[in-house]
Amino acid sequence: MNDLVLLVSSILLGFGPGMLLARAVGVRSVLVTIAAGPAVTIGLLGAIATLAGALHVAFTPATVGVVIVVVGLGGATSRYFRGRPFEIALAKPSFAALCSILMVVAGLALAVRTWLRGFRGLSTVAQEHDMITHQLLVAYIGRTGRAAPWQVQPVDLLTGGPVSTYPAGGHLGPALLAGAGADPSAALNAFTITYLAVGFVIGVCALSVVTARQLGCGALVSSLAGGVGAVIAPALYRPTFQLMHDGGVYPNAVTLALAPGLLAAFLAAPAERSRGAIAVVLGFACAGLVTTHPSAVATVAVSLVAWLCGDLLDRHGRRRLVRLLPVLLGAGAVAAIGILPLLLSSTSTIGGIAGFPPDTGATGFAQALGSTIGLSYGGYLDNGRLTGQAGLTALVLVGVFLVARARRGVGVVAAWATWSAIVFAMMLSPGIGPEASVTGLFYNALQRVWAHTALFVPTLAAIAVVLSSAAVVRVTRRHLPVALRTTILVPALVLAAAAALVAAPVSSGARTNTISVAERYGEPEFRRFDTHDAAAIDFLRSRVAPGQRVMNSANDGSTLLYVQAGIPVVNTTSLGTGSVPWSIPLLASFRDYPERADIRSMLRELDVAWVYVDDAPPGIGAGGSPYGWVSDPGPFTVPPGLEDLDVTQLPGLTKQFQSGPVSVYRLSLDSLP
Repeated sequence: MNDLVLLVSSILLGFGPGMLLARAVGVRSVLVTIAAGPAVTIGLLGAIATLAGALHVAFTPATVGVVIVVVGLGGATSRYFRGRPFEIALAKPSFAALCSILMVVAGLALAVRTWLRGFRGLSTVAQEHDMITHQLLVAYIGRTGRAAPWQVQPVDLLTGGPVSTYPAGGHLGPALLAGAGADPSAALNAFTITYLAVGFVIGVCALSVVTARQLGCGALVSSLAGGVGAVIAPALYRPTFQLMHDGGVYPNAVTLALAPGLLAAFLAAPAERSRGAIAVVLGFACAGLVTTHPSAVATVAVSLVAWLCGDLLDRHGRRRLVRLLPVLLGAGAVAAIGILPLLLSSTSTIGGIAGFPPDTGATGFAQALGSTIGLSYGGYLDNGRLTGQAGLTALVLVGVFLVARARRGVGVVAAWATWSAIVFAMMLSPGIGPEASVTGLFYNALQRVWAHTALFVPTLAAIAVVLSSAAVVRVTRRHLPVALRTTILVPALVLAAAAALVAAPVSSGARTNTISVAERYGEPEFRRFDTHDAAAIDFLRSRVAPGQRVMNSANDGSTLLYVQAGIPVVNTTSLGTGSVPWSIPLLASFRDYPERADIRSMLRELDVAWVYVDDAPPGIGAGGSPYGWVSDPGPFTVPPGLEDLDVTQLPGLTKQFQSGPVSVYRLSLDSLP
């Protein structure tokens, strides 16, 4: 029941404020309001966090609640005086509409169920490396109310500085739940489902509807396309499941999951009467995605430009482009204002990001082509790219053929083909060639770039199902009335096709995705945090005095001291940081404190009274250690400064607790000679 309440709260908080803002400024399109809702919410929360930081006000549920109420009241008042009160038009649902709703509900249920079964409960702690940062950020914002771009991510959790700017848009929602009393890890898991399951399925549904409209399909057939897209979305391993499985890349996964909804909102904008209102809303949405992960600029820009270039091939598309240009300019201006605080605070550069070496070697032509077009799994789940989803791949290719044959609405094929070309070129020669200007924005990481082709897979597959069903029904035109064909037979055939998909490829894909989630949460392949860490946290919970810090290595479960108990630790990044003078020296040489006065001085300055050591943490690559201080080419586990503390019998250091490989020591520098 607690998980259910938390999940419902996260969905309401994830969608509600953005939808309210859209309606308040005058957006009438239900599709735009819902599809862009999560991204708009992130943009709105980011604006509130920035304003709160500038006014020295805490970013709390109360602060956000006041702003949201003001937005709602302002919108209602404005609409009242303009003679446009809030209204919901309820029409008698048709059979096709009921089929569409049933498919969307099925897709949402399957997506949410996949994540919940993999989590084994929302309170389960993530084991992947990057989730160390994300859990700490949620806990820090929730505990302190400091969420402006220049306030996160602090190196020292106790003083809040110095700050190494980290885009925290995707952490603001979970932090509000944590600030309201929820466990930070559970709050982050709830929003993971909200963004990566609910947000992705809704976005794919909206993009499929818009694509069908551009192909000239009527409202009923377009809604059916949206339903089929929603059913197929939970089966895909990319973009969401792979990024969370192969590193816990939460922010990038969020931007990719919400991108289809934002693209659908842009493409539906020409039909909106109030161009200014929709430009404001889409500007907030763009700012929300960029402040979640700056690579969203490339994700949205490349996809949208490629789509619009495809639209130029038919006169309907050219007309849409002319009507869309003012919206693009207005949204760009609003988004620029929204991301300006992050840009001014940022300590990173595009050159530094693009300078990362490729994370994979060159691939042969045949394998690169097959991996790009096909839906092979790849990554740590399928190192040899030996397994995939042949049935869905065939549907995608059928969809590409049918759209190209229609000679209109080619934008979806152009966007898919553009990203496929980028991925194919990257597999052939990673980090080299013209595509490197795009792949560099994603740290030259193949999995991050490869995920983009999957954004359009459910839509192309849905178009294949809907157009094929309509073609089959047209054969019966001499035997059945037109009304019966349109309103009954097409929806029934599409629903049957969707049921067949769920029975085979979708269910199979969902089972694989459940396994991938469980390998990092419910049944992890490796453990960074376990019951031994939980016992150590309980031991220290009432023993660490105010102002004291715990010496640690962030590569183990010690960072949960702050996440779960608010106890500040010395290190918040697994390989330390060069932005403070004490992080790397203590990781490298803590055990030398009896002989080194500089180490003792650092420990006294930080008021380190406890030391937390896990002798069996998972290994990580240390190639990116600051200043190359880790010289061992093997996997990094325990830092040299914390190795063999029991063997050396250091003066002033006494073991107070042990559970499995986890030990807690009391440090008393005053007892030294």
